Amino acid sequence: MDVAADLLLGASCPGCGVPGWGICTSCRTSLSAAAPFEVVRSIASFPAVSSAMVYEGPVRRLIAAHKERHARGATPALAGLLAAAVSHRRSDGALTIVPVPSTRRAVRERGYDSVRLIADAAARTLCREGRSVEVVPALRHVRRPADQSSLDTTARWANLHGALAGERVDGPVVVVDDVCTTGATLLEACRALHAAGVETCEAATVSATVLRRSRP
Repeated sequence: MDVAADLLLGASCPGCGVPGWGICTSCRTSLSAAAPFEVVRSIASFPAVSSAMVYEGPVRRLIAAHKERHARGATPALAGLLAAAVSHRRSDGALTIVPVPSTRRAVRERGYDSVRLIADAAARTLCREGRSVEVVPALRHVRRPADQSSLDTTARWANLHGALAGERVDGPVVVVDDVCTTGATLLEACRALHAAGVETCEAATVSATVLRRSRP
């Protein structure tokens, strides 16, 4: 379906829109400059989080295109960034990757779970590098939170609390998502997994918003 749409509408780079097939050279160069960093949020119990890039420029547009415009050709590039963030969080040893789940409504509308696609591809990348990595969908939605768009940071944290339930996973777990903004989703995901009996839970994302003074 995506290939047919390209043929009808004209192919273009999902990161900047220039004509052509796939991600253009300029956007690939931007992604190659990724330098994973620690994500800091001023909230109690916020997990240890690593991200590959600041949420701006081509990576921001690629995530939006992958999620909302069926640009699945961007999956390998985003997965490479996520794999780098996971390795920054845990550089060796076996681990389980737990993707933050999309809602059923989002999956129906898009036809796929964007974060799960990126997580699966990132795991394959890490396995090729000799890591023992497994993707386990150990989180599920149990409550539909209110729309987050009009909420401030504190209200978002409160809104998401209790929205997810987790399943026990043995060994270290890294929760993954495409972007960390306020950090509320990652906080709730790790809370749910800890409640299910997971002892070690960290997180990694493709990108993250950061304060200017905290930029890597």
